[in-house]
Amino acid sequence: MKFKNTYRVRSSEITPDYEMREYYVGMYFQECFAEYAVAHKCAAPDLAKLGLTWITMGGAVKFFPPMPVWRDPVEVSAWVCEIGGVKIRTNFEAACGGRKIACGSTVNFIADLQTHKPQKASSVAGMLEVCKDSVDIPDHAFDKIEMFDNGCCASEGMNMIVQTVRFDELDFNMHLNNVRYIPRALEAIDKDYRICHMLKSYRIRFEHEAFYGDEIESILTRRGDAFTHLLRRRRDGAVLCAMETLWQERP
Repeated sequence: MKFKNTYRVRSSEITPDYEMREYYVGMYFQECFAEYAVAHKCAAPDLAKLGLTWITMGGAVKFFPPMPVWRDPVEVSAWVCEIGGVKIRTNFEAACGGRKIACGSTVNFIADLQTHKPQKASSVAGMLEVCKDSVDIPDHAFDKIEMFDNGCCASEGMNMIVQTVRFDELDFNMHLNNVRYIPRALEAIDKDYRICHMLKSYRIRFEHEAFYGDEIESILTRRGDAFTHLLRRRRDGAVLCAMETLWQERP
């Protein structure tokens, strides 16, 4: 009932110290679940034939340093732990050398391919296996994320940058791939801070889709080693996602 695969840390995923950047674990999780879906004949190409698609509502990940280094094998496990009326929750774990380096959870739903209106999870429930094994991600990790009220300028704890969605960042739905939201949000954090700190955990909640050419504002507020992030489409002010990150000093 668990799908497992091993991924080697690539040179494009490492820090100047050759350690894997933490948020790439989320990309491994997504890849592992995609392969799980292929094995159960409910991957995106399979669902497209039924006029359906996968949509991710949110996710949360915790990290347990040290992170693996370049070329280390990372063993990832993915399993569906709960199927509700609409929502489908998936859990993940990642290990290197027998030591857990991260755990996480995502909430997804099945949607109409054209309208993206949520459909009943029963439309794919028969294709999935449920494993009740839990991870250290509480249910409240998927609650609404509120930005810290720190004022409106960098000197008061807020920062903002603007980035444009590139064609090579689009997924099979022709939207900005959900794993691309995280590095975009983190880009607003000061470089010197990121050099000296590493991610302890993050949680993210998706609200709207972004498309090719969209200009996205990445807004940041900070309280100590906790940050809140907001990605907002510039042309209409639509909130694309909110994220919360916790950091710790590098050893």
